[in-house]
Amino acid sequence: MSIELIWAQDYNGGIGKKGKLPWHIPEDLINFKKITTGHPIIMGRKTWDSLPFKPLPGRSNIVLSSRKINNIEVYNSVDDCLKMVNKKMPPKIFVIGGQSVYESFFQKASVLHLTLVHQKIKNIDTFFPVSLKEIEKKFNKIRTVSISKKATYSRWEPINKNPLS
Repeated sequence: MSIELIWAQDYNGGIGKKGKLPWHIPEDLINFKKITTGHPIIMGRKTWDSLPFKPLPGRSNIVLSSRKINNIEVYNSVDDCLKMVNKKMPPKIFVIGGQSVYESFFQKASVLHLTLVHQKIKNIDTFFPVSLKEIEKKFNKIRTVSISKKATYSRWEPINKNPLS
């Protein structure tokens, strides 16, 4: 099973401001939907709470939290979450945020999907937990696409990827 992280960040690594995305880029939302539809998505409770429409359609929505959420799969640990998801044997899962959930899954990631927003947003309060410099030490940028004047999407795979996996 491929564990894939997907996120958008500004030039400073900012991913959130007051519990919301600090930008609105429709092309990024379309790309996110295209990539994640049909696959389980894993998120923290704050990301779940920030969604304008719940659950995200066409995807199994899974939340990491110590709190129960009606009609949603909730796990209180990464290990419990992965055990249950593995039983369903999906080819890939997507981690969609937030900061602490990305941090918990980063070392397990097979693929990174990064949208770089061409801005430095003021008063950002949530950041991706790994810098681009650190990502570049462990991952190769495989593909880059300009999705709008405001953002560029790139797909990253591990440098030491086992060709048999």
